[in-house]
Order: sequence, then C-alpha cells, then structure tokens
Amino acid sequence: MTAPAESASPRHDPDLPARLLHAEHDTLLPLLRAAPAEAFGQPTACPDWPVRDVLAHCAAVLTRVITGQLNEFTPDLNELDVAERRSWPLPRLLDELADGYRTAGPLMSEGLRPGIIALGVWVHGGDVRDALGEPQPYGREGF
Repeated sequence: MTAPAESASPRHDPDLPARLLHAEHDTLLPLLRAAPAEAFGQPTACPDWPVRDVLAHCAAVLTRVITGQLNEFTPDLNELDVAERRSWPLPRLLDELADGYRTAGPLMSEGLRPGIIALGVWVHGGDVRDALGEPQPYGREGF
C-alpha cells in the first residue's frame, strides 16, 4: 500500500500572502479608482471607520511590512496611522495601498504574523466591498 499523496497546505505555502495581496490589487483597486468620492465616506463593519479609513489602515499596515516597522496593531496605534492619512489626497492613499499590495506580500515569510496580516488586509477588502454594495464581498478571488 502506498502512502497518500501529500497535498499542499496553504499554511505551508510561503507564496500565499503575496498571491492573496496580488488578487486584492487586481480586483479591488480598479473598483476603488472608479468609485465616486462619496463612496469613500460609506460606513463599514469597522466601528467609526468609513471606507477611506479602512483603506488607510490597510495601506499603513502594508507600508509597515515593507519598511519593517511592524507594531502591535492596537486600536490606538491603528488610529494614529489612519489619522496621519486622513489629510492625504485620495490618489496618494490609493497609490500607497497599490504599492503595498504589490510589494508587501513577497516580503512576508511563512511566519504566523505575516500570514495574519495578509489575511486581515484581504478581509478588510471584503469590508470595503460590502460597504460599497458589491455582491459577494468576501467571496472574491483569493477566497
């Protein structure tokens, strides 16, 4: 009797964070770039954060991965990152997010925290799609 073939487990796939973030880059960013300005003020599942703030949080987290300046991501620290970006023009924020999607994933190792960061950013993409009224906001590419 032969041993069953080993299947690839996503938790052991070091490229999974990069693929997940690449999928978000390719699916969410075109939607955001085409959205009217008022869409970024829509409330989300994240208390007190409209769409723009959720995107600012994701952009900040990915930038922290890129720069190696990870923190504990407490509500207070997350709010500081978001507050810093509230005065930015929307194109600048979306450019930071796009750069994060493209750059942060390959920097992530198999470690638990980077995988959780990529998953969290992907889930927030669903939060944004939900706020924008998109069908199946969490059932997109990357699921």
